[in-house]
Amino acid sequence: MLTTVKFFAFLAEKTNQTEVKLNLQQCQTVGEVREVISSEFPEIAIDLATCMLAVNMEFQHDGDLLPEEITEIAVIPPVSGG
Repeated sequence: MLTTVKFFAFLAEKTNQTEVKLNLQQCQTVGEVREVISSEFPEIAIDLATCMLAVNMEFQHDGDLLPEEITEIAVIPPVSGG
């Protein structure tokens, strides 16, 4: 089953995509999803270390288990305020 992964800000620019479909069936944790994204998009692999991943619109940590049903994963880069 394919899962929608959304990229924001400079990640969308580097990948030339705002949304992709990835097979994440083998992933059990958020960290494993991060690894799959890194391998599919090596141009942002270094950047992913500082990004937050939101699963079904909730921020998660790498050790968190994925829910059985995933509607989307958002990759959010750090933001600065001013």
